[in-house]
Amino acid sequence: MNSWPSDAPSPLWMALCRETFSASPLTEAVEADVAVVGGGYAGLAAAIELRRRGHNVVLLEAAKVGYGASGRANGQVIGALTRHGPAAIRKVWPGERGERFINLVRGSVDVLYELIDRYEIDCDARRTGWLQPAHSPGRARRVADLAAQWAEAGAPTAAVAATDMQARLGTGGYYGGWEHRGSGHINPYAFAVGLARGAASEGVRLYEGSPALELTRGSNGWVVTTPRGKVTAAKVALTTAAHSGNLWPELRRSVVPVTSYQAATVPLGYAAHKILPNDEAASDTRMDLRYFRKDREGRLVSGAALALQWAAARRLPALVERRLRAAFPFLPPNLMTQFWGGRIAMTLDRLPHLHRRPDGLCAWIGCNGRGLALACAMAPVLADALEGVPDKQLAVQPTEPEPIPFHFVVSRFARLILPWYRFKDSREV
Repeated sequence: MNSWPSDAPSPLWMALCRETFSASPLTEAVEADVAVVGGGYAGLAAAIELRRRGHNVVLLEAAKVGYGASGRANGQVIGALTRHGPAAIRKVWPGERGERFINLVRGSVDVLYELIDRYEIDCDARRTGWLQPAHSPGRARRVADLAAQWAEAGAPTAAVAATDMQARLGTGGYYGGWEHRGSGHINPYAFAVGLARGAASEGVRLYEGSPALELTRGSNGWVVTTPRGKVTAAKVALTTAAHSGNLWPELRRSVVPVTSYQAATVPLGYAAHKILPNDEAASDTRMDLRYFRKDREGRLVSGAALALQWAAARRLPALVERRLRAAFPFLPPNLMTQFWGGRIAMTLDRLPHLHRRPDGLCAWIGCNGRGLALACAMAPVLADALEGVPDKQLAVQPTEPEPIPFHFVVSRFARLILPWYRFKDSREV
């Protein structure tokens, strides 16, 4: 299992985190019903769900809980997918299969905020809504239809007119868009730490600093080997996303790892009140996405992607500052003070994939940039899969991992498509 480099810049969220949790490395041989590998949202939420169902659960984390992509996100809690609305989901997964998944996505935000309430997680949780401003008239029409589809499915969504969007963002240049009133934003690292604390209170045995080096099938079940110990379990859940390594090689080759960079401004003082005055989160309709939200101290937290990764610590904040200053010309100079990144797992169809084998190995993968709410909502699905619920009754039906052709090349050069995305954004009407 690969972990995020130990010398990577720490996210702002760690400095703002008031939650505390720590666990010792695994230094012995232990047994469990289920071994969960990965201490991000997906693993922690799944471990909690399994333990509340009565299973003996061990969770292994290579570094510290939340240290990977979970604690390095922007922290936007969004109750929708990046590409698929209900109509598209029904086209891909017709019948009851699609309806189950639509219901899962619609309720995903509720699941996250219920976990925050259950364990009283101090993660600066705001449920003030999410906005998706449209960067072209065509996109405005498209997302208005998307809002209507989700509203019909029972979600608190609606189209937003251009003048209203300008007032709610604090900037113009958009042609309206849509809103999800049940969404919001949180400190993502604090949420992960609080989930770990909640999991431990339920009786999950957590071990930090315990990367899974090898996964083998023995006479008594699965054996997960760490540097100083091992776990023997009847079943294993891999929730390692883009850091899966060679534990399940086909799984690693079924996704494209993408580095998502984040940057934060200085606290903006009074100027912060002019931007997102209702404290929503926002991410627009561009393929080269532009997004931003505020933290509790009045910083703007935004991010971007880079086609070439060299000098990212210098180039990325400069790019984000140019974009923020174009949107908000009143911002002060020397704006950016924080920079970090995290690696997420993207599937080619932009949908989450659930995989399970008859020998008790399960995984879901493919957050596609919407990991916060989706990871929490997928926990019962993963637990059902481990417990043997028939495929047709699962909200996401299991499939075999399909390795991406020429994965070695694709995983290293996929980011070079970014200039094409920017060209498409500039031409779209």
